[in-house]
Order: sequence, then structure tokens, then C-alpha cells
Amino acid sequence: MRPHHPWFRASKNAWFVEIAGRQEFLGHHPAHLPPPRKRKRGDPPPKPPEEIETAYFRVMASGAGKLPQAEKLPVATVCDLFLDFSEKHHTPDTYRGYREFLQDFCEMYGTLLAADLKPLHVTRWLDAHPGWNGSRRNAIIAVKRVFNWAEAEGLLSFNPVKKVVKPPQRHRDRILSPAEREEIHGTIKDQSFREFVFAMVETGARPGEVRRVTAAHVNLELGLWIFKEHKTAKRTGRPRVIYLTPAMVELSRKLMANHPEGPLFRGPRSKRGYTRNSVRCRFRNLRAKLPHLAGVISYTMRHSFATQALVNGVGIAQVAELMGHVDTSMVSQHYAHLAGRVDHMREAARKAAGA
Repeated sequence: MRPHHPWFRASKNAWFVEIAGRQEFLGHHPAHLPPPRKRKRGDPPPKPPEEIETAYFRVMASGAGKLPQAEKLPVATVCDLFLDFSEKHHTPDTYRGYREFLQDFCEMYGTLLAADLKPLHVTRWLDAHPGWNGSRRNAIIAVKRVFNWAEAEGLLSFNPVKKVVKPPQRHRDRILSPAEREEIHGTIKDQSFREFVFAMVETGARPGEVRRVTAAHVNLELGLWIFKEHKTAKRTGRPRVIYLTPAMVELSRKLMANHPEGPLFRGPRSKRGYTRNSVRCRFRNLRAKLPHLAGVISYTMRHSFATQALVNGVGIAQVAELMGHVDTSMVSQHYAHLAGRVDHMREAARKAAGA
């Protein structure tokens, strides 16, 4: 599945663009320029030379880039068009998530006409990946999102996978005790990742927020991290504000001195900071070392922060604000894991009765 921009084929030392399943030749790579390096997974595509870009625009203007009729649109073309849209309008993490699932889906059904796509195809694709488990829901969301978008944009007259049912979101009830948090900190060998985990525990921030915070987001005077672009920006119309404890203010100050540009939290040999996959792998390794902490993932720190705040008597509205939620419903549904806190609930009942 090729995106709709020029790409380099090393075996021919030439540039192409793929449109509606057909590869259009744009020209050989200029002899006076070194060829592009081979991309690593997740890297952006190389920028083509000026003459190749000119050829690309000429091909597109000639009509080669026109879409085929709706009944002739293959699945791969619909996915390509959606990814073009996603790259411009979604966060890099969201775009990469869509791309990984859709690339895999198109390896099975990319040449199939979109009009012939059935829910059964999605089911068979999912069954081909029995190890996905928790990723199954996200895979369905990615595919349905593509065809909802295509219908809304007028590319298709209907969404062929509209009736595919996504499984309910799993609620992770695993909450860390203070002793378990200390055990995790003691098990992590390198200081940089220990600081990353400490930041999640201390702020309740989303792992993605900790991954991408830079010096530009930090206000040391007020003790805040401020994100103008964030997950709920469109719904709230407000920046995401993360409130820092004194320990986090000092850690932020230290990291800003070490990394005035780019992510504050990064591995000892990395300039780009942690990726979602690298954090996932680190927690997988932690679970392997500490088998009794089965089910602990990076988001467990956030769940534990919210639950502990409620247990400590912080109001639900304040917890919602600390977590960056639009209202209190998410806290009530997903973070108030208090059913097993018998003593806490008995005390709440005593207060409610005026005893």
C-alpha cells in the first residue's frame, strides 16, 4: 500500500508514485545527488529532489491522479486516501496506529473492490491474528473509520463494514499499591526510564503526554505542563494543563537543562525520546521480571493515580481536571475502582449517614 506521494525504488534508482493501484514513473534519481537512505519503520518518507517533485505535480495535473468511479475503487486506494487525510489532521501517533492496521488489512484485501468488501472479510482478517487480543478492538476501529470517512467524503455511497461490531472496551482494574510502585522503581535499572515512570505516577498524565513533553511545554514558575494540542482539544477548546508537584518541578527543571530542545524524557542513547512501542516493550520486560504484576501497563500508573486521589478524598471534579477529562463521567466509569475498598466505602457511608 503506497501513499500518494513520490517514493524511491533503490533497485531501479528511480522515483514512482502509486495511484489507484498503478505505478507512475517520475524519473531516475539525479546522478549528482546521493540516493535516499533506506527508511526505518515509522520514519517519514524521504523528500524527493526538486525535478522529481515537478514531475510528480505534472503527473497529478495530467489527470492520472483522478479517482476511479466508486464501484471501481479498490480497498487499498480508499485506505491510501484516508491515510493522506489522517497524516494531515491527526496526531503522529494516531496516524501511525491507523497505518499499521491498514497496511496489514491491505495485504489481505487491498486488491478487493471496496464495494465488494463484507464484514466477513474483517472477521477473517482478525482471525488471522489470534494474538492481538486487546488490539482487536483498535483494529476494527481503524477499518470502520476508513469507510465511515469514505462515505462521508462521497467516495462511496455506503460503508460496507458498518455492521461490524467492535468488542466493548476492556476496563483494566489493576491498581498499584505504594509498595508495588516502589518495587517497580527499584526494578528499573536506567535512570532515564525510572524518571519517565516517576512522572506518570506523580502527575497522572497519559503516557503519550509524558513522552512528548518538551521544554516549551513547561512553566516552572506556575508549576505546569501546558499542551495547546492534545487529545481532547477539539471538544474542550482549552489547553491541557498538567499540574506538577514540587518533585516534578525539580525534575522538569533538571531535564530542561539537559534537553532544551526535543522531548524531555528520552533513553540514554536516544535523541527522539520514547515511542509508544518502546514504552510497551519496557513494561512487557518489567512484567517478565515481576510475574506477580501481571496486567500492569503504562496506563496502570494513570489509573492508580486517579483511584488513589479519590481514596485520599480529592473531589471527583478535581480528579477529572487533573486527568484532563471533559467532565466527571470518565472518572466515574473508568477510574473509580473503589468497589473493593470496603473500609473506604464504609467510612463514606458513615459520613453520609451523619454518624
